[in-house]
Amino acid sequence: MYEHLFIRKTNGLFVKVDSHAIVYVEASGGCSKIVTTSGHHLVNSTLSQLEELLPAANFCRVNRSCIVGMVHIDSFTHESIFIADREIPLGKSYAAAFFQMVKMVF
Repeated sequence: MYEHLFIRKTNGLFVKVDSHAIVYVEASGGCSKIVTTSGHHLVNSTLSQLEELLPAANFCRVNRSCIVGMVHIDSFTHESIFIADREIPLGKSYAAAFFQMVKMVF
């Protein structure tokens, strides 16, 4: 559970990424794509590996191939999560954990 990650770029440079800037992380082939408020990074880590590194209080796995930053969620239904212009499916087996993390008013 780290407040920031260092991501290795193709030129060997390591770039610091604040975990609060991470909007979502999605599986992309054999890699993971980390989408931030300022761009995206492709890393050679699995979603499970990244899930262990990210602060559990701020991130939630919402389907087999996506982890979302809770502060970046704009809205949601029982089937989908909306972040900016992106609709992310909410997997049935991940829904209970997601609903425990969000604060809802009826």
